[in-house]
Amino acid sequence: MDASEQAQAPVLPYRHTQVGLATLIGLGAGFLTQLGRAVRDVKKRRLGAWFSVPVTIGFVVVMTLFSSLRVEVDDQAVTASFTGGALPRRIPLSEIGSAAVVTLPWHHGWGMRRTRHGWSYCVWGRQAVKLELTDERAFTIGSDQADTLVAAIEQARGQQQAPVAA
Repeated sequence: MDASEQAQAPVLPYRHTQVGLATLIGLGAGFLTQLGRAVRDVKKRRLGAWFSVPVTIGFVVVMTLFSSLRVEVDDQAVTASFTGGALPRRIPLSEIGSAAVVTLPWHHGWGMRRTRHGWSYCVWGRQAVKLELTDERAFTIGSDQADTLVAAIEQARGQQQAPVAA
């Protein structure tokens, strides 16, 4: 293995946090729109303020929750979670049949969603790692380091399957 291959080889545990810039911009624009509406409704004492204020607070919560995606690979599992460890999904290595880099279609979107192929966690971009699980389900993790993530998963799976010397 030469120096360039060693620099790209993942080291377990693998940890990476990806920030969803487009998610932040889009939700930020929605937040500012709702905030303007809430301020207008409160100033004019409109009944709509009872709707605008909670929706504005909701935008802040969603913006914060889906602003980043953290992926970890250790010797036991792959874990994906959103900001602050929210909505974690832990997949034991023993349940992973294969891992491959995929390009998500443009309409796949970002956030946490159920697709026809299984669950997907993504905050930005179209590159992802698709985990084919042994029970024929799939789980897709968006990543700006998809190749490195697959290598880390394969390394962890290889270490788990290696016989332990007595």
